[in-house]
Amino acid sequence: MLEGEFGLISPVVVLTAISLEYNAVREHLLDPRRVIHEGTWCEVGTVTGSERQVVIAEVGPGNLRTAVVAEQLRAAFAPLAIIFVGVAGSLKSDVRLGDVVVADKIYAYDGSKHGPDEQFARPAAWSPSHALLQTALHSLRGSAWRERIRLIAYRPDRLPEVHVKPVAAGETVLNSMDSPLRERLVRVFNDAVAVEMESAGLATAAALGKVDSLTIRGISDLANGAKASADAGGSQQIAASHAAAAAMAVIAALPDDLVEAAPADGSEPVVGPLTPGPTLRQINKADRKGVVNAVQNGNQSITNGPRVTPR
Repeated sequence: MLEGEFGLISPVVVLTAISLEYNAVREHLLDPRRVIHEGTWCEVGTVTGSERQVVIAEVGPGNLRTAVVAEQLRAAFAPLAIIFVGVAGSLKSDVRLGDVVVADKIYAYDGSKHGPDEQFARPAAWSPSHALLQTALHSLRGSAWRERIRLIAYRPDRLPEVHVKPVAAGETVLNSMDSPLRERLVRVFNDAVAVEMESAGLATAAALGKVDSLTIRGISDLANGAKASADAGGSQQIAASHAAAAAMAVIAALPDDLVEAAPADGSEPVVGPLTPGPTLRQINKADRKGVVNAVQNGNQSITNGPRVTPR
């Protein structure tokens, strides 16, 4: 598939780790069609209530796999953004089952130095795209986004809340209240409200590929030793459904690729790309006494043809 197939509106790539996350996103797409790129099976469909197309892929768990596939799909589809949608474990008592977390910071918590008697944290951290985070803040205010949820709320007496907070991403499934990893996360990454396994990979690929990215997670367990019972109760499916609904609300609210920008000097707004891209420049050769026949993107070069000798 060529980049130009999407027309003037760039697609958004949505990555998921497991099938139930993938299926939760797919339910929101109109007329999904299959695309295979370098062995990765994707589907492309349009978000309900928007002209924006979404490319979804299931990458499997882990930061490394996520980074590799994110770069492959960035190169193939030239997306406006890449969003990871999935489930996560909560690290805070007020971030409850079924809630949605939009990551305003991502910690790669695995980095460290081990000395003879002490371990020193050497984490990496990334912030998401300002434009995407602003879109999420505005589109997920209030209750309108919940209308996109395809399943009932986790508890009928409590609607899911949205938390815009940091998440911690590593290579370990945390399911204990008193493990050394839990203690380290609480002590060193105290503002992280959820833990998962893919966002550090996405953040790395997005930074290197110069594409906007965002993480949206539904809380499926409390990382407290009861993950198996929570999963058996359907919490993963419900959390994935909530995260997918929130992600689709954000994607549907994204401005068009060409938006009006108001200059600081008060002059008339100009139309320009949401994210600066390559500047197109057309050179026109004038062969009729310097007449220019076309102008593209406001840039023109005139090359006079042979001078006409009067008769």
